[in-house]
Amino acid sequence: MSAIIDHSPSLPVSRAILVRFVGRIVQSTLAAMGVWQRRMRQRCELLMLNDIELHELSLSEADVNREARKPFWETIRLTGR
Repeated sequence: MSAIIDHSPSLPVSRAILVRFVGRIVQSTLAAMGVWQRRMRQRCELLMLNDIELHELSLSEADVNREARKPFWETIRLTGR
């Protein structure tokens, strides 16, 4: 009986490349989380504006409420009247 020989090519991945790849993923994830956190804070601050401030920004309560209901991953798109 003959021995089974593995002829599949091996893909050498250096440890440095792997560390850089994982580092970039972590960095991108943290950056996205920071953007999401800022959006959530901005939406909460929008909800705290009074009628005078909304008028100065040319925003209606409906604009603000529509924006505040969006999930954190959606971009803020407020347009004045």
